[in-house]
Amino acid sequence: MSNTVTFTAARRRFERSQPHRHISKLSQAERQGMGSPFALVEGNTVLDAGELNAVERWCREAGVLSTGETIVTG
Repeated sequence: MSNTVTFTAARRRFERSQPHRHISKLSQAERQGMGSPFALVEGNTVLDAGELNAVERWCREAGVLSTGETIVTG
């Protein structure tokens, strides 16, 4: 059984554990340029971009999302 975590809650968890990095939900114009709705950012540098599964991977790698949790957007 999987527990769901909202994108906002997952992003807060990530940013508390990685204060020098943040997960950004991109605007429509940014999405067109990047080709993805989310980006992992450090300072002014985009380190990675991807779909919701990428956000889950970033959170799992940071140790803030367990294997039994999935992220949902509202």
